[in-house]
Amino acid sequence: MINRASVKLIQDLMSSRQDGCEDDQLLDTQSVIRRFRANLVIAGAEPFEEDNWSHLIIGNTRFMVAGQCGRCQMIGIDQDTGTKTKEPLFSLSAYRAGKVTFGVYLSHQSPESSTGANVLSAGSLIQAEPHKY
Repeated sequence: MINRASVKLIQDLMSSRQDGCEDDQLLDTQSVIRRFRANLVIAGAEPFEEDNWSHLIIGNTRFMVAGQCGRCQMIGIDQDTGTKTKEPLFSLSAYRAGKVTFGVYLSHQSPESSTGANVLSAGSLIQAEPHKY
């Protein structure tokens, strides 16, 4: 799962790095999202807020945050053309001080008394539970 606000922040960093450079084309938001190949994209949270969540409820479906997604050079490959670029890995690595993670792994948690299928749909309410330290 990735967060649109985190995508926007990385996109802004890429844009500021590309001022004066003509090597890489500026990626639009949807292109950046495709590079990360997420199953779920949420909106409404602060950038990288998802790093501090222990659980997430989307609609009526509960997930445990199983950890952060480590990223490799694969995010630098345009999934449509196969073209390889330094971004967004370069900007992500610089922003995260070498910690190249983006997004989180989610694990579905079945309720004790399940009365049917859980359905995820666009526009569902999202409720995050932060880690308790």
